[in-house]
Amino acid sequence: MKKTRILIYVIVSIVALFVLLFVLVDQDKKETEAESDHLIDDFEQVTAIDVLASEDISLTKTDQGWEVEDAEEQEDTDKIDSFLLAMEEMTGEAVEVEKKNVNLDFPKVVVSFMDQQGDTQKIAIGQMQAQGDRYYVEHKEKETIYLVDRSSVEMIPLQRLSLFDNKILTISSQDITEIEIDNGTEVIKLNKESPFSEKESLAHLSGWYMHEPYQHVYSVAFSNAEEMVVGVDGIEKVETVDGDDQYGLADSDFSIIFSNGEEEEKLIIGDPAANNQYYVQVDGKEEIYKVPTELLDPYSYKAYDMIDHFVHIVSLEAIDELTIETPEDRVHYTMDHEENAEEEMKTTVFHDGEELDIDSFREDYKQLAGLTFDQAYNGETVKDKPEVMISYLITDEGDQSVENTIAFHAISDTHYAIIKNDSSKIDFTIKKDKLHQAIAWAVQTES
Repeated sequence: MKKTRILIYVIVSIVALFVLLFVLVDQDKKETEAESDHLIDDFEQVTAIDVLASEDISLTKTDQGWEVEDAEEQEDTDKIDSFLLAMEEMTGEAVEVEKKNVNLDFPKVVVSFMDQQGDTQKIAIGQMQAQGDRYYVEHKEKETIYLVDRSSVEMIPLQRLSLFDNKILTISSQDITEIEIDNGTEVIKLNKESPFSEKESLAHLSGWYMHEPYQHVYSVAFSNAEEMVVGVDGIEKVETVDGDDQYGLADSDFSIIFSNGEEEEKLIIGDPAANNQYYVQVDGKEEIYKVPTELLDPYSYKAYDMIDHFVHIVSLEAIDELTIETPEDRVHYTMDHEENAEEEMKTTVFHDGEELDIDSFREDYKQLAGLTFDQAYNGETVKDKPEVMISYLITDEGDQSVENTIAFHAISDTHYAIIKNDSSKIDFTIKKDKLHQAIAWAVQTES
């Protein structure tokens, strides 16, 4: 009985503790919400905005939407909408601080919001907080200084150009199908044309392939492909420059051709400009622009650094037969694949007619599937017989059998040259120890 009372007491205490924690958290949440105020009141009534910064920018609300006054170029509605949304949703935490201590005595950026009645609200931007995630912002009319998230503050345009459509290319990321890069050392050709069956291509996440400069075709790494494709839309000018000087464009050794299958645009990159920028020009056009270096970075990698380095990656569910041959052994596996009611593929693996534990085999197979090469090969054609052979047999979408063979030829005491499908073409080499370790499980199975 005494134990029961103690247990009940413990349970009641725990429940009380959870209730207390909930109340405290809820109270803290309400206090946080109370401390976070919208800076601009009745934003929907605002009809004009002036930004006083390195350039003066005025926006006016019309029946057609918001427009930049005296716009000389095509406005970018997405950029304008992003700025407006950031101002409408701008919130901050009121703080007690001296203006002079946070660069608000003589602010360099002031934004005015006016409604139809002529009432004005002004905010001034001070310095960034020490933690680097918020700015000090003063609301002039409220005579209050707030700490505001930097993502909102940094949406304020400091130059008129930042609200215009500054894209240099007409081809977009939506329809680009090929990119060709000539960096003066190698020509890199990338497109979506796959030499592999659909089953094999499932393991190639990016859907982009490198056809040059190597003799075989390789999958482009997902992160690199995404940077290059998305980057097409981001190539924007900082300014247009005087065309009297060629800025290194006439004898440039760096160019990028973007194609959508019907038309192509060639971007020529010239000399470096000040402020971490480059001079560029679209082939066939007179205009010369400055663009930030970071916008060209995705296209500045060497070919070797753009591709997946897998020797031959293919999903286990796509393989019908797998054979591994070494000087001592020949190991052969067969796979049966059956789709269940949930459209999930169930794979069964056999060795010498004996069913293997699929989970253990899958873990072992990962070593082979994840095998990567180590460096480019610049030697002569290899004539000696391979020391190791790996063969994959699959059935493609047309019910045709497709075999891929990977041969490893010794070229030194430490490295193999990799030859695919009985070709004499060699692109890469691999360390012997790495290969031996990756197939050791197969040899152990046989023994």
